Amino acid sequence: MALVTGTPDGTITQQDEIYIEGAPYVYYQDYNGPLILDTDGFYWGLSGTTAYPVYQLACYEDVSLGSDITVNAIRCDNIGDKDVIQKLNHLEFTLTLSSLFPLSVLRHIMRAGAVTLSGEVEKMGIGAINNNQYYKVYLPKVYDDDTGDWLSITIHRAKFVDAWTINMPSGDKWTVTGVTLWGFADDDKPAAQTFATVIRADPSAL
Repeated sequence: MALVTGTPDGTITQQDEIYIEGAPYVYYQDYNGPLILDTDGFYWGLSGTTAYPVYQLACYEDVSLGSDITVNAIRCDNIGDKDVIQKLNHLEFTLTLSSLFPLSVLRHIMRAGAVTLSGEVEKMGIGAINNNQYYKVYLPKVYDDDTGDWLSITIHRAKFVDAWTINMPSGDKWTVTGVTLWGFADDDKPAAQTFATVIRADPSAL
């Protein structure tokens, strides 16, 4: 070991000096839509059909993706914590939405009823929540337009949760806050992809 540099011996994997700016695109689709399986056994991306269209959100901000994990310490009275047992409960995706239309996209976020298009008029009711409705969510981001390098996250089994609020400030845009998706375990996926799949394509770096 060259102590003057602090470099350890052996194989070293360094991080790339690559930084991503801005939110990804946000797409979602009914969970029963067709699955995409690549040749390496990974489930990712969406494919829209007439029965199960893909919906794209337009203008949004404050986008984040996190995890809810339970951590239980393995404690020995004589020495203290010796290890932990961790359990991933769900993923949590949140954003603030600035575009409310069309209602056919917004209604899933609000857990509202089906939208009827009558001529040039959209009609939507707000009633009881359907607790059996799940979605797939696709979050792609091109982080180098010149080389086409991109990253995507596919959440396999998700549901819109939490209370929403439509803010109507004077002299400013309307926003929908409280837009939250929980990604649950999907037993139909391989164990390593139970919650989500992350794909990165970067020919210049990989």
